[in-house]
Amino acid sequence: MNLIIEQEKALHKVWFSSDKATVERLLHPEFNEVDESGRSHFFNEILTHMDKAKHSEDKLHSQDFELINLQSRTMLLLYKSALLKPNGEYCAYAKRSSIWIESDGHWKMKYHQGTHCEAFNIIK
Repeated sequence: MNLIIEQEKALHKVWFSSDKATVERLLHPEFNEVDESGRSHFFNEILTHMDKAKHSEDKLHSQDFELINLQSRTMLLLYKSALLKPNGEYCAYAKRSSIWIESDGHWKMKYHQGTHCEAFNIIK
């Protein structure tokens, strides 16, 4: 299921570039993200926010992917991430989980949550 990991990584790039077309293609219309404060953010809210978001030079590093089959056409993706600043510094370490649903031959993310964690060894 390398496709799901590739799509997850594509969304990492989108958050910093405000590419709405990719978000609409990869997020399920019933998408829900729970942020570190416990607040939920939904599909339409995210699209609206992208109109106001500024481009960032930051990048998201991700590693240690684990894909778990929950049921037919439903996958749970677990991994670790860290924000990579333009100066080469890593910060904002997190453990992340995403639920991907296959519908009409396309995989879309329906749920995502990131939880801050202690720094870990970066694998490049």
